[in-house]
Amino acid sequence: MNSFKVLNGLPNYIAIEEKNEIEFDNEELQNNLKELIKVGVKLEINRISVLINRTSEHYLNLSEMLIHHGFEPYASKVEVHRDVYDINSNIKQYKWRSIEEPTISEGEFMEYWKLCMSGSDNAPSSLTMDEHLDSVKSELGDNWMSSCKAIFLKDKPIGISIPHIEPGTLDEGRLFYFGVLPEHRGKGLSSFIHLQSLFLLKQMGASYYIGSTHENNIRMQKVFERNNCSIKAHTESYYKYFNK
Repeated sequence: MNSFKVLNGLPNYIAIEEKNEIEFDNEELQNNLKELIKVGVKLEINRISVLINRTSEHYLNLSEMLIHHGFEPYASKVEVHRDVYDINSNIKQYKWRSIEEPTISEGEFMEYWKLCMSGSDNAPSSLTMDEHLDSVKSELGDNWMSSCKAIFLKDKPIGISIPHIEPGTLDEGRLFYFGVLPEHRGKGLSSFIHLQSLFLLKQMGASYYIGSTHENNIRMQKVFERNNCSIKAHTESYYKYFNK
């Protein structure tokens, strides 16, 4: 599927994302989608997710095609972009600890992640926490442990961030997940921690950042705005479940 980027979330899912410029060939896309579904059945994964651009001239055709093949609309999202060359280390009192270090365990990180997801304005995930972590391992490869970071303030956990260079690229920075624990929301911490995450991406070799959040998540969109991220696209995700 040359018009789509494939993300490996095995053994739980396969995700594909529409590229900026696609070559729309209805018959070819139909055949590729059928083959992808066959692969999903064979591998006994939980789901296939497809992300398409709502402003693309092919949006309606792609949407109808996905629904025809049993995909269900999941969420509308806002995708943003920001160059990171001008970002400097900005908040020094936060302590960042990764699973790679002996100061935080994999279980503790997963518990912080679960808390960050609770009460979120994003649509609920269909994955368990074990499956979320498996996805990180599959997509990020050998460096996954160093990317899984919990943020502490005065030795109390306040959030998590998973900065990484997007697989298949040299300098595209992304956050696999970013969130603040419920008791620390509404204190103005999100913008600072998000900006510090972008600085970490710069340190990792990123020249720009691509982020996204669900359209209903106005709070995260305000974080993007405060940190000078510009809207890149409005997207729609579709899921096909195999073990629902």
